Amino acid sequence: MAKSNSYIIGVIILSIISAILLFLAFPPLNLFPMSFIALVPLNIIIFKADKIRYYVISSSIFVLLFFGMLLMWITAFMLKETEAIVSFLTLFTILFLITFLFYFPAMLLSGFLSKKLPDFRFIIIPVVFTFMEYMRNVGFLGFPWGIIGYSQWNFPIFIQSADIFGVLGISFFVYFCNSVITHYLLLYAEKDKIKYKKPYIPALIFISSFVLIIAYGAIKINLEESKRTLLPKTKIALIQKSFDPNIYWNSIYTGEPYHRNSNGIQGFAEKFLLKSDKFKNEEKPDGVTQNGTISVKRIANLAKDAALSKPSLIVYPESVTLDSYGFYINEYRDMFDYGLASNYMHPGVYNTYILYDMIRYTQTYHLLGTTIIKEDTNKDAYNPYKYYNGMEFINDRGNVIDEYSKIKLVPGGESYPFQDNEFLLNTFPFKNIINFMYSQFDKAGANRWNRGKSITVFNHPNGYTFSGVICFESAFGNFVRKFVYNGAQTLAVITEDAWSYSDESLLQHFYMSVFRAIENRRDIVHNGNSGVTGHISSTGKIISTLPFWKPDYLIANVALNDKITIYTRFGEWFVYLCIIAIIVFTLSATTKTLFELKEIIKKRFFAKKIEAVEVTAAPSAKKVDEYINNDNNYDLPSLDDLDEIVSKKESAPKTKENKTAIVEKKEYYKKSEVIINKNNNLSENINKVNVNKIKENKKLDSNQKIDLFSDNSLNYSKEISDIINNSENYNIFEKDKYTSEISSALTKIIEENDERFNNKDIKNNN
Repeated sequence: MAKSNSYIIGVIILSIISAILLFLAFPPLNLFPMSFIALVPLNIIIFKADKIRYYVISSSIFVLLFFGMLLMWITAFMLKETEAIVSFLTLFTILFLITFLFYFPAMLLSGFLSKKLPDFRFIIIPVVFTFMEYMRNVGFLGFPWGIIGYSQWNFPIFIQSADIFGVLGISFFVYFCNSVITHYLLLYAEKDKIKYKKPYIPALIFISSFVLIIAYGAIKINLEESKRTLLPKTKIALIQKSFDPNIYWNSIYTGEPYHRNSNGIQGFAEKFLLKSDKFKNEEKPDGVTQNGTISVKRIANLAKDAALSKPSLIVYPESVTLDSYGFYINEYRDMFDYGLASNYMHPGVYNTYILYDMIRYTQTYHLLGTTIIKEDTNKDAYNPYKYYNGMEFINDRGNVIDEYSKIKLVPGGESYPFQDNEFLLNTFPFKNIINFMYSQFDKAGANRWNRGKSITVFNHPNGYTFSGVICFESAFGNFVRKFVYNGAQTLAVITEDAWSYSDESLLQHFYMSVFRAIENRRDIVHNGNSGVTGHISSTGKIISTLPFWKPDYLIANVALNDKITIYTRFGEWFVYLCIIAIIVFTLSATTKTLFELKEIIKKRFFAKKIEAVEVTAAPSAKKVDEYINNDNNYDLPSLDDLDEIVSKKESAPKTKENKTAIVEKKEYYKKSEVIINKNNNLSENINKVNVNKIKENKKLDSNQKIDLFSDNSLNYSKEISDIINNSENYNIFEKDKYTSEISSALTKIIEENDERFNNKDIKNNN
């Protein structure tokens, strides 16, 4: 019991160390080298744990600490709408799903394969965990935050190979480094080097691949930067309005930051997580103007200033206006053209008029993050309109010429489970369960947007193409590459990360765009409401950024590239290789396990049979060896001699008299041996032998055994011949039986030979 407890304590300590070290590699500290050793303690558990409970404990502690610290901003996001207990319960639910859907299965599978195939354990962990991270990207619950490859955003020479492998390929090499280090630590600790014929191979593979990656990165950075100077470029302006999204709908602007001013535990949590005073409010309240109008006026002023640099495009953050620009333009265009809108109208109409007037003033094109409203053609629909989180491409006259609706929606925040499944939504009892679940999401302040259907590439009149992705979508490399594959020469990421009041959430999101730039070799402009707003080159270099939480604009000179990378063309092809490797390892390990199971079954079901054979075989075999190695024994006839005797005697006539004489002689020798073994006195033995010789005159039964060395003997040689001739009838499980029977037959010959010559000595003494 004490040993088990100490083992559990060791598992807990190692899991905590891994979680802390890995957290140090991510923002805000960004100590990227830590990720190359952070998982060594966790790998030790994977390699050595022999019970499932150790994997459960380890994966739970690791995820709870690492992801709990990394994603604490999610709790801040929830605190605005719900109670603290609900916010922390939401975070715990996310951590629970990450643990038991991803990390626990990955650790369990890695442990199983590593123990069955110890020669390949150094490559098994990176293969399995890379596949696990891929699975975290797919499906409704896809959530790529915390992928270990993102920790290397500020190691540019190392991450250039992302244009071949993607960010998951970078993850693979980080896992590979941790796995190789663990492999050699265990070899040294356990002195197991003799088990590996070539123990240097894992180190050789890793060092070779690492050197190639670094060399490729150095060459690619220089090459891409040189090519980038020759590419055509265009100016794009980025607007960072830095307006608190949590007070957008408040009726009158007061200039005060958002506060709930709760008491107790709720107030304590808000104090440390809801840091809304980061926003810099510059406008003076007039007691009339609404918050939404203040926000729109701020971006209009920033855009007018940015337009002085004559950009070809002005880009705004996600949901820069929560009023649907396109919808109100279609409804009130005539009123806007005549300038009849005023502050006394509906706020949505008036705010749209401000934007419309500004766009016409700047005389350039705009990419506006806004709500898109469409009529629902379904007559039975609960709501006559569909609402999309989208962006609209607007020309210099204020007309919407194209649009894109967000496809990758935030699970629970922007989309609900099964919301696109018409069968479940309209079938009893599923619809009742789903409706109850949706009501709980509504109470927690979640939103339900309609999902976009198609990838959009905008064609700018200046002769270039571009695409925009919205917030959460930029975290999915395999999704973003589709825009580039469809022809986008540059990308714009628009986001609203200010909900959480967290610098960490801004940074974590921005550094994902570094990988999107490298993967597709495209310049990317990343535009956040309060940051990070910046320009990233096609090599992942951060060219310029704006300060956080401050209204401002940025002019980016963006390169336009139309070349396609390996990753852009083929996507997650490297992960597919990992899947194939997992299948091969699993089949190999399973086959090995089946063979072991077969041996166990064989031992259990054939145990008695094997024991019986061993009881008869071992003494016989031992006796044969002793007899052959004894120099005092007389020479035995060879098997060839026995066969010759058999062939001759089979044709020789057998008379009753001969058989009788042989039997009498045999009986005489046996009785003499018994007498000698019971008595040490030679004289008494001689007297008893004489007595027995008198009794010997009786006729013996002819069915008794015949002396092997008599002229008429056939039994023993024929017995051995039969065993040898019938050897093919023994199956593979009876090889011991076959050997045992041969040995037993030879033993009988030896015993008879001993008896013959012992009796001969007695007779001479008599």
